[in-house]
Amino acid sequence: MTITTTNHDPSALRCMETAREACAKALPGLAEELRDRPLAELESPGSPGLAAFKRAGGPGLLVPRAYGGGGATALEAVRVSRALGVLSPSLAVATAMHNFSVASLVALVGSSDASGLEWMLIEGIARDGLLVASGFAEGRTGAGILDSAVTARPAADDDGYVVNGSKKPCSLSRSMDLLTAGVAIQQPDGTSQLGVALIPAASPGITRNPFWGVPYLAGAESDEVVLEDVHVPEELMLRPEVELGTGLDTLQTVGFVWFELLVTAAYTGAVGRLAEAALRAGRGSATDRAAVLVAVEAAAGLAENVARTVDSGVIGNPELAAALTARFAVQELLVRAADQAAELLGGVRFVTSPEVGHLLAVSRVLAFHPPSRSASAEALLDHHAGAPLRIA
Repeated sequence: MTITTTNHDPSALRCMETAREACAKALPGLAEELRDRPLAELESPGSPGLAAFKRAGGPGLLVPRAYGGGGATALEAVRVSRALGVLSPSLAVATAMHNFSVASLVALVGSSDASGLEWMLIEGIARDGLLVASGFAEGRTGAGILDSAVTARPAADDDGYVVNGSKKPCSLSRSMDLLTAGVAIQQPDGTSQLGVALIPAASPGITRNPFWGVPYLAGAESDEVVLEDVHVPEELMLRPEVELGTGLDTLQTVGFVWFELLVTAAYTGAVGRLAEAALRAGRGSATDRAAVLVAVEAAAGLAENVARTVDSGVIGNPELAAALTARFAVQELLVRAADQAAELLGGVRFVTSPEVGHLLAVSRVLAFHPPSRSASAEALLDHHAGAPLRIA
C-alpha cells in the first residue's frame, strides 16, 4: 500500500480549506486582496471589503448562469460565505444579506409571470455588480417576522406606489444599489397584501440614519434606512400569493432557508478564524484542541447537509425545520468553540490582541438573528409532532 502525503497545514481546519477553495473558484482574487489587511480595518465602517467583493464578481454569485451570473449552488454559496467569515465577519454577514435577497428574488421572479424587465433586473445585478440590501421585517421587538414595517399605497395618478417606513438594522445601508423591501400594500377594503418592492438606492426619499452602536460587525453597514414617500413603479412591485399574518408560502420558505444557511455559515467562518489561531498556537492538550476542531467542523457540516438538500431541488416546510434546527445547533457549537479557542490562546493574547475579543463577541451574534430560539421553540415542537412549521 502506498501512502501519499499532502501539504495540508495542520493548523487549518478541513472545512475552512474547502471553503477557501470554493471562494477562490467563485470569487477569484478576493481572498488575495483582503487576507493581509488588518481585521480591524475590514470590520470598521468604510471597510474595503464590499468594494473588493464587487470587483471579484460577488454580486452575481447566485444569479443563474443564463443571466450572466455565477450560478452557484447552495453548497458552494455556504462554503463561500464561510470563507468570507474567515476573512471578515462583517463582509460575510453583509454579503449573506445580499445573497439571500438575490436567491429569494430569483425564486420569486421565476415562479411568477415575470416580465422581461424583471429578468433584466436580475441580469443587471450580475452584469453591473449591484449590491442588494434586505428591507424585510426582522429585528422589531414584539413584531412577527413577516409583519411589515413598510407600507405602500397606490400613487394618486395610478402610476405605481408610494412607499413609507423604515428598516433598522439594514445591512449594506451605505453601499446598496438596490433595496428589496417587504411592504404591506394597503387595499381599498382596509386589508393589506404582502408585496416585495424593488427600490433603487438612489431613489428620492431614501435616507440613512446611524443605528449600529457597537464596534462588532460595523463593516456590515447595519444602520437605519428610512423611506419617505418613495415612488415605486408598478413593474417593480412584486406580489407573492400570501396574505399578511397567514404564515409562509413557498417563496418565503425559500428565503428563510437561504437566510439561515448563509448567516450560519458566515458566523462559522468567523469562529473558524479563532479556532485556527488556537490550533496554530499549539497550546493545551490534544483533547482540548480536538474539541475546538470537532465543534467547528460539526457546525460546518450541519449547514452543508441542509445545503445539499436545497440543491436537490426540494425546499419546503421540512427543509425549513431542518435549516432552523441546524442553525440553533450551530449557535451553541460556535459559542463553545470560541470560548475554548480563546482559553487556549491565553490571557496574554486576549489582552494584547483586540482580534480575540472581537471574534468572541461576534461568535454570539448568530443568536440575535431572526427567528429567535425562544420564538421558534413551540413551533419546532409542534412540527416535530406532525404540524406545519409556523414562524411567528
